[in-house]
Amino acid sequence: MSAVARVVFLLFIIQAVSLSAADPEADSKPVRPRYVVYASEADGEFGSSLFRVLYSKGQRERFDKAQTIEQAVESDADVLVLILPTRELPTLEEGTLESLKKRKIIGIGYGAAQLFGKLGLEINGGACAHGVRGLPSLTIGKSELLGDSKQAEPLLVLLDSPVAELGADKLDLFAVFLPPRGPKASVVDVIARWTSDMNYGPIVRQGNCILIGIPAPATQWTPAYADLIRETCLALQKRKMETFSAARWEVTKPGTYEFKLAPGGSTDLPFGKTYYFQLTEPKKIHAQLEHKGSNSVMLLFMGQDEGRNHWTREDARQGETLKITAEICEDDIKKLDDRYWVLQVTNFGANMPADCKLTITIEDPQ
Repeated sequence: MSAVARVVFLLFIIQAVSLSAADPEADSKPVRPRYVVYASEADGEFGSSLFRVLYSKGQRERFDKAQTIEQAVESDADVLVLILPTRELPTLEEGTLESLKKRKIIGIGYGAAQLFGKLGLEINGGACAHGVRGLPSLTIGKSELLGDSKQAEPLLVLLDSPVAELGADKLDLFAVFLPPRGPKASVVDVIARWTSDMNYGPIVRQGNCILIGIPAPATQWTPAYADLIRETCLALQKRKMETFSAARWEVTKPGTYEFKLAPGGSTDLPFGKTYYFQLTEPKKIHAQLEHKGSNSVMLLFMGQDEGRNHWTREDARQGETLKITAEICEDDIKKLDDRYWVLQVTNFGANMPADCKLTITIEDPQ
């Protein structure tokens, strides 16, 4: 580790301690920490920058700092703030994952999306798309966590100077694909959407967990965005703890399904449809999609595990019939555990709806 990195990491620790001593009587009146922040040594500046955002003026606060995710789990803080901006998630034992299900968590970065996938949440890496059109700007709508929006205008995320220096395209910005009329609207609370595409939410909550797809240090945030993150974190801290539960979906039976999809990108009507499967023994799943109208339709199959097992995508540009076959073996079933196999039909044609006929067969492997 470089000398500069050591200094930043040391300042990270010092700041956590100094903010906990806002009250001269703090030593005699122990205060339960509101947050514990985990950041790797390489992300020490990121972690340090967050403390000033999380600090509430005039309040006696105590923040903890953790050197590992395991140490964060052991903290008696109300909320775990996990800074995981890279795509490499630290290896975690099953016991740690089970303990995380009993905590309130704010995860920042794609590593957090992968972690939430391991917990069986819908706000996971496989549900995300990377990048954003233009400068990152948020539209804040009504959410269960924050209530009615107080922000009528789009909210800029980053200061001008960091955008000029880094370029928004060099940050690993991402968002969960969550059309307002989609099936996951019943289980995922969208706090903010990209202004440039309202079908994607970079700040979302499921149960006790919040995912933030903007992995930029707080020194690069606009004051308005910093206020939003402070309000969001505080609302989660004050919110009653929920019993952890993964989303449960109706399992699809073999058969033929006819349906219509709205033009791609619609925020008024669904332009995609999802089917779920669970298997207890090896099977061969075959899906055939016939369609007309739109000239851009996709058929996608994958497991809900972190590796998106059996990921297969077929696209039609000229009305072609789409077919996918997946042979699910015993090892595949073990990897997926109690999660689902997912079949998605999506209309990307922006100007035309799609009339679809989907035939699904499930049979024993040969």
